[in-house]
Amino acid sequence: MDRKIRPDIKTVTRLGLTHTENARLSNGIPVVIMPAGTEPVCRVDLVFNAGSRYQDTIFQSSLTNQLIPEGTAKLTGGKIAEEFEFYGSYFNISADRDEADITIHSLEKHLEPVLRLMSDVLIHPTFPEEELNVIKANRIESMKVDDQRVESLARKQFNRLIFGENHPYGVVGEIQDIEPVIPAVLADFHSRFYDQAHCRILVTGPHPDQYLPLVNRFFGENWPVNGHPLNTRTPELPPLQTSQQVRCVISRPDAVQTAIRIGKPLFSRLHPDFMGLTIVNTILGGYFGSRLMSNIREEKGFTYGIASHLITLKDSGYFVIGSTVGAEVWEETVSECAKEMNRLCNDKVNPGELELVRNYLTGQVQRSVDGPFQMADQLRGLWIHDLDLNYLTDFMELINRITPEEIRNLAIKYLDHSNMKVVAAGPIKSSD
Repeated sequence: MDRKIRPDIKTVTRLGLTHTENARLSNGIPVVIMPAGTEPVCRVDLVFNAGSRYQDTIFQSSLTNQLIPEGTAKLTGGKIAEEFEFYGSYFNISADRDEADITIHSLEKHLEPVLRLMSDVLIHPTFPEEELNVIKANRIESMKVDDQRVESLARKQFNRLIFGENHPYGVVGEIQDIEPVIPAVLADFHSRFYDQAHCRILVTGPHPDQYLPLVNRFFGENWPVNGHPLNTRTPELPPLQTSQQVRCVISRPDAVQTAIRIGKPLFSRLHPDFMGLTIVNTILGGYFGSRLMSNIREEKGFTYGIASHLITLKDSGYFVIGSTVGAEVWEETVSECAKEMNRLCNDKVNPGELELVRNYLTGQVQRSVDGPFQMADQLRGLWIHDLDLNYLTDFMELINRITPEEIRNLAIKYLDHSNMKVVAAGPIKSSD
């Protein structure tokens, strides 16, 4: 090998993805098995249709999820944490608008006792009032701090404008909504949504044949079906209640900077234009070398960072540009964002820039599946739309073949700034 000669640059067209297998537990819960990795470590994800869209009371979903590991009939929250730590396992919970997760990482040799503990935590939580009061107090203090940030004010108002204040995706919890939540409210939500009908399981690791019998013992045989029938359909959401208000200014005289949000409602990952629009968004503001960063950070010096995102939900989604800038330049920043969107609509992307974005995106896709648990994370993100890892292969193919004409057409179709919402929060005069 002559190290004075640069190796040829090769286009990456395929991914080394793991083939997944489907199974069912004895009680009917669907399971996806991902045989991957070489180290004796495994991961089990239990995913529930138990996000905030299903709740009757604000914070019911997130607090139920947070309280699940805080006590069972046999163990306190502290003892549960000690047990997981004793086995060297990592226990994680999370909840968003559509789903709630319980995830465990464990050494293979300790999987049986870890799953036994995990089963007790999931099936028999007691939602102790004392622990709930501590979590509520901490949440309130955190929200008080967050409410002082202009970024938080802009984000909340933007969410309301996009979806509507009363839409399940648009409801924004405030401090006064926390106090009414009591253990009985959480126990009711848990009984309705943390059951077999709303559950599916992902098992990842090098020896899935060893894991599946254990998973079935604790979440199949020992968790008999009662209540809802299996495969309960997700109820349809009402239509979006997008506000007619185009621009909203929130005055915060004591703030130092102004947070801005610019965007519009869009669609979920299932839409045929989503992949292509992801590439368009990357060019606009989806990576550090994007046009928004080059213009507003590097040339204008208005901000430390600006980015655009395509946020996807199960039944909807939205496009948003977000940044924090000086109060005196926020309107100019909005104008420059509009100019960059117009440029994408009017002019074809030049080959050099498109090649740079292709290389960036193919690298990002490869990194996203570099390891068994990274692949599990990717599959988890696709599961909500009943997609699998083949989606990433299709995306890789589109990255390599999309044309400047297609990019311009997508920009014309979706990046018309004249119908986008603009929210600004900072030391500026309110629009109210």
